[in-house]
Amino acid sequence: VLEALGGFSYQDFNSRGRNVEGWGYSTANLNDMAEDLTAAGNKIESMITGSYQQYGYATGGDADLFVNRLFPEPVSDRLGEVSLPVQSIFADTFDNTDELQSFFARANYSIASKYLFTATVRADGSSRFGENNRYGIFPSAAFAWKINEEDFMGDAMSTLKLRLSYGITGNQDGLGYGRFARRERYSTTTNGDPNISDGGDVNVPGISTVEFANPDLKWEETTQYNVGLDFGFANDRFSGSVDVYRKETRDLLLNIEAAQPSPQPTFFQNLDALVLNQGAEFSLNYDILQGDDYSWTAGFNVSYNKNEIQDFDGEIAAGTIRGAGLSNAFAQRLASGQPLFSFYLREFVGFDENGNPVHEGGVDNQQFVGKSALPDVTGGFSTSANYKNWSASMYFNGQFGNYIYNNTANAFFTGGAIGSGNNVTQNVVELAGQEGRFAEASVSTRFLEKGDFVRLQTASISYDVPLKEGLFKSMRLSLTGQNLFVITDYSGLDPEVSVAPASAALLNGLPIAGIDYSAFPRPRTYTLGFNVTF
Repeated sequence: VLEALGGFSYQDFNSRGRNVEGWGYSTANLNDMAEDLTAAGNKIESMITGSYQQYGYATGGDADLFVNRLFPEPVSDRLGEVSLPVQSIFADTFDNTDELQSFFARANYSIASKYLFTATVRADGSSRFGENNRYGIFPSAAFAWKINEEDFMGDAMSTLKLRLSYGITGNQDGLGYGRFARRERYSTTTNGDPNISDGGDVNVPGISTVEFANPDLKWEETTQYNVGLDFGFANDRFSGSVDVYRKETRDLLLNIEAAQPSPQPTFFQNLDALVLNQGAEFSLNYDILQGDDYSWTAGFNVSYNKNEIQDFDGEIAAGTIRGAGLSNAFAQRLASGQPLFSFYLREFVGFDENGNPVHEGGVDNQQFVGKSALPDVTGGFSTSANYKNWSASMYFNGQFGNYIYNNTANAFFTGGAIGSGNNVTQNVVELAGQEGRFAEASVSTRFLEKGDFVRLQTASISYDVPLKEGLFKSMRLSLTGQNLFVITDYSGLDPEVSVAPASAALLNGLPIAGIDYSAFPRPRTYTLGFNVTF
């Protein structure tokens, strides 16, 4: 059996809503394949040539400024009194509009329903990228072998399937919503603020550059290889899967700090590096008890992942640390041979006779400490039971191997921070080896803690009220709790909470993880439910 599918989709994201257009075609008839594919090709070509979109500063008047998205020529060249090349002009307004065009084709082929082949190719075009790399081509292929259906297997296993896959995926989300990063943007100004009249004319004859163009900005791409095995016994009463994977991400989209002087503090570019993720995933499911009016099931999953940056020439400071006395401080660094979000700290060894912190190698010896904010192992366990009209379920999750920098303790709970505060217990005698009342703030391993935890994420119990014929068809009472308890050694409020500063305050434009600064913990909630069906 051979199946083929081709199609086109268009998505327009803006501040007023979302519009989606799409079309697809499939066939499973080999005799009509040539004719069908020809028809599909003609249809797709028609959709391409018939698609033409624009964005711009829309006030509702007849003199609005519009500039094309995926096409280089402007629809309107009305720009008021200022004369500039219209191909590079964009009114710096509130309008947030992105366009994504997608073309795809997929073919499935199976032999005796045991050997399954799939090939897919798609092309995505985004208005967020430079004109030289607007479109990305992303192929993928997969093969599956249902080994349990071979004669030599007999009835030993109900499921045994080998899976192999390869694929490339693209990412544009690093650019953020509504960022016209591929264009050179200008703004009319009054005291530094954009000023455009309702008619689209410039009130003040002044233009300033808002953002540089980057015509070479392109898709972030991830190439993934996967080998998996699905298995099951006794009609899959006991089942599970094992997967081994390797992900290679290139051309990461980062908002890098611009060399000054510059009209913009940061600009988007592709990082010339490889981010490698490789690991394994394992899951088990077991129907422990099965009966006419009772059941009990349980499921378990665990995954291991190793992350590393490769082929990166240079190092970039990251992980902004905030608080009094911590200006320009950072706790992480991006470098080749290290995981993402690797901590780069001074090694804390104690306090001197004056109560000031002492660091191995001195205060200037900041270095990688072999710890990252990324967990090595994540896992979950779920179980559910039913008996007559009663049902109950629980779900646990956890992660292990990650570290958290307690920025809250660093900023607020050092001797220097609380030494002169009100309602603070004062030491009668300052002892050698203890932190002094006026100790300076510093970023070090003193505030780096393990982030391992196990959390009871959800638990619920419900009862279906038995009813006779009448007004109600069904009635259920339920009680659900979320975030009921956490087992952890982390001294902060919650090991899963990490609060990043505003994007403008990110050091070198790099994202952070595993830094806890005055974070609100996840709430513990209880929900009492009453559901009735008439």
